[in-house]
This record gives sequence, structure tokens and C-alpha cells, in this order.
Amino acid sequence: MGHQVARPASYFGQPVPGLTPELFAPGVVSTDAIELNGVFAPDLAEFFFARLIGGIQTIHHSVLVDGTWSAPRPLMLFPGQSQAVADDMTVSPNGRELYFLGNHPHAHDAGVRSRDIWRSQRINGAWSTAEVLPSPISTEANEVYPVIVGDGSLYFTSNRPGGLGGNSLYRAQRLADGSFAKPALVAPPVNGEFGIGDVYVSPDEGYMVLSSSRPPSIGGSDLFVSFRRPNGGWTEPAHLGNTINTEQTDYCPMVTPDGRFLFFSRRQGASWSEATAGDVYWVDAKILEQFRR
Repeated sequence: MGHQVARPASYFGQPVPGLTPELFAPGVVSTDAIELNGVFAPDLAEFFFARLIGGIQTIHHSVLVDGTWSAPRPLMLFPGQSQAVADDMTVSPNGRELYFLGNHPHAHDAGVRSRDIWRSQRINGAWSTAEVLPSPISTEANEVYPVIVGDGSLYFTSNRPGGLGGNSLYRAQRLADGSFAKPALVAPPVNGEFGIGDVYVSPDEGYMVLSSSRPPSIGGSDLFVSFRRPNGGWTEPAHLGNTINTEQTDYCPMVTPDGRFLFFSRRQGASWSEATAGDVYWVDAKILEQFRR
């Protein structure tokens, strides 16, 4: 008899990958449409991704019930269930909060439209209408790709004034009352002249996986890993090589809550206006350890 690869329901019933990236849930999540993101809730019983619908990135949602995943459906969280750009999801470690990038016309009193960070809360088992996080998190600049770490603090990237290299990574400490302190710029070598894109930070803040066009990037953006130093700083980001990275745009890193798998997205086209294809991939997260220095 041939070896049978386990298909745990927790991962959408998919055969788990090794150290070579594979499409995630082909025909269900990764389809002929353009998809990005791949995010599990902490209990591994909810899965979120984004799909381009009518030119707008829209969050999709699936739940695991009695061992079967529901068909992915749009998750409309803006006031009045209006449709606007919504992607780059992250679920808090306690499973009670869903954060995402939103580009909604009513986020700012002045009518300025920019990418902001929104938050939905789980109420009676359902996700509530989202609200934009107030200043000093969301501003008239762009704030994108939120990640909540173990103590509830928030990492995100922004092109707000005072950063390094265009988009920069910030950390906002979670306060006792549930609000966030003024975001602090993460020090080099993570931030730098080449800017930074999407960033996943592990719950214990021991490592991060980031997208960037810094050397030796071979595509529109590539994935790198940086580890926390004993002194609290970060190591020089290490390029994940051509097993992960391609001449396309490799971005949207996220590690499953159990730490086992790295999810990322790959898009054909340097920008959204030029995008012709996009899918969600996953790979064994052990691949990151070879880059630890």
C-alpha cells in the first residue's frame, strides 16, 4: 500500500505540504479568480482569505462544523454591509477580534479616503459591524497589514510622515483599557531605505516574516525572515531564497496559530491594476529555521 498523506480537517482537509510551497485548497480557495491572504482563527475552525470581486478585494470566510468546511462566502463587515476594499486580516490570539485593512469612504470625518485598520468583534458567535481604529492608529496616511501579537499589541505598516524608506513597520503597545499607545517605529535593520511591505510577527515576537523589494529581491516583492536578538533588536532580514520567492510578487505572509505552516500569496502583476492572477500558497514553517543566525 502507498503512503497516505494525512488530511486534517483543521487545514481545510488538504494534504499538508513539506518544504516546497503548494497551492492551498485549489478550486476552493485558490481558483481562477485573484486571491490573497490565508488566515486561520486560533482554534483552526475558521478560515479567512480575500478574493478580487468586481475589482475590489473582499474578505471571504469559511467555518468548520462537524468536520466539514462551509463554502467560502463574502464577509461584509463595513457599516450597512457596504462593499469596499477589505483584506489583510488577522485574528487576535484570544479569537475575539478580527482586524483588517479597509479602504472605506466614511472612515475620516474630513472625507479623506485612505487605507485604515478596522476592527470587528465576535459577539454571540458572529462578527460585528467593524469600526475604524481611531488615531493614533488610523490616520490620513495609509495603515495596512495589521498583526496582533500575544500581549494584544499591534504591528502594522504605514507611509505616515517620519518613517524610513516610504512604508515602514510600527508597533503599538496594547494598554490596560484596550486602547493602543502611540505607534513606535521599529528600528533598523527591519525598516530601511527600501521600505517594507506586509509583515507577520509571531505571537511571542520572536521572529517576523516580511515582504520587501530590498536586495537581493528577485521579484516585485520577496519574503524575508528576521529573528529577535537577545538584546531586543532584530537580525538583518534573510531572503527566503527561490524556493519561496519568484519573479512575481510574493507577499501576505502569515503563520498558522499552531506555528506549523507559513501561508503567503503570489500575484502576477506589479500592481493591482496590472494583476492577472493570484493565489494562496502554504509551506511547512520549518523552512524558516534554516535562516536563523
